[in-house]
Amino acid sequence: MAADITLDKHVQPKKAKGRLYFYFRVASKGEAEFRRKLPHPFEDGYRAAYNKAWADFYGAPPVDFSDPFSFESLIRQHREHRKYQDLSRNSRHLRDLACDLVMDVLGEFSPRSIQPVHIQALYDTLADRPATANRRLDDISAIFAWARLRGFCEINPCTRIERVKGKGSYEPWPEWALERLFQDGKPHMIKPALVAIYTGQRRGDCLTKFCEANIRDGVWYPRQGKTQTDVPVPLHPVVLAMIEDHQEWMREQDRIDPTVPILKTLRGKPWGTGFGASWAKEITRLKLHAVEPRLTFHGLRTTNATLIANAVAKSPDLYGGIERVQAMLGHLSKRMSEHYARHAMAEQMNTESVLLLPDFGKPNDGIGKL
Repeated sequence: MAADITLDKHVQPKKAKGRLYFYFRVASKGEAEFRRKLPHPFEDGYRAAYNKAWADFYGAPPVDFSDPFSFESLIRQHREHRKYQDLSRNSRHLRDLACDLVMDVLGEFSPRSIQPVHIQALYDTLADRPATANRRLDDISAIFAWARLRGFCEINPCTRIERVKGKGSYEPWPEWALERLFQDGKPHMIKPALVAIYTGQRRGDCLTKFCEANIRDGVWYPRQGKTQTDVPVPLHPVVLAMIEDHQEWMREQDRIDPTVPILKTLRGKPWGTGFGASWAKEITRLKLHAVEPRLTFHGLRTTNATLIANAVAKSPDLYGGIERVQAMLGHLSKRMSEHYARHAMAEQMNTESVLLLPDFGKPNDGIGKL
């Protein structure tokens, strides 16, 4: 723990019986040691205890020459706050990287003076690494959101920043990754993934519009949040089973409300803005967060399109050609559908091309044993 904390002057950690303690300690050669026990640096009473220990030793409290509304004060107070303390170790590391970036680039300015144009310029310096840029921006936005409520600034300048989409960020999931997710994932996280992969719909539509009011005779009719088009989506038996579970849950709750989303949190509440954080936490727990190309929830939609496109490429006359991908995903033009199908068509063509090559060597030459 001590390695994760930037300690104030004269503060020293000590571990005893598996527990970490902190002391204000000054030991001068030839003089008696001065020592005061302090609360943990993250606890609310730490700063007052530290100031008192300093005053007891030096005869006056420490002088703070820094601007109380500077970035230095903002970052220090943010790291001392419970909001930061409750982050996981990995999340604190990412938040610290964002804090350091803010101090390096913006530290000489006032938080109140920072506008979206400044954050956009900062973001653009990282745009050649989209995943890193987006993670930094998310953390910087969280810092400014915390600061705005505490008087450091009047706006969050991170809103409406033009982001760069990373290459491969919506790549389809490999079979082994899907297996791990569906075998070892938590049920309340698996269900949204199953709905996405069996319906090919976007995350927002799956979480908020997948309800009984939009389902008739085993067909889901969500109005696309992005394109505002109505797309009839026949539901797979696995998804239909989720609806039956939801209906049973509603009976147990003695409720009748067809607008209640079928996908819910672990506590039985409709998903809100916290889904992204919960999804990221689950992916990390399953050790899928470091896979390249990066696995995303939207990639499940791409997986659906890829599976359909593979079948279409094998027999377009039988399966209806590219229009099937277009109809299932609700795209307004063939261009996006062809984007998903292009790889499948190339793969199928290459597979068929291999069969055109003549046989070389003899089957019993022992080549297969190598």
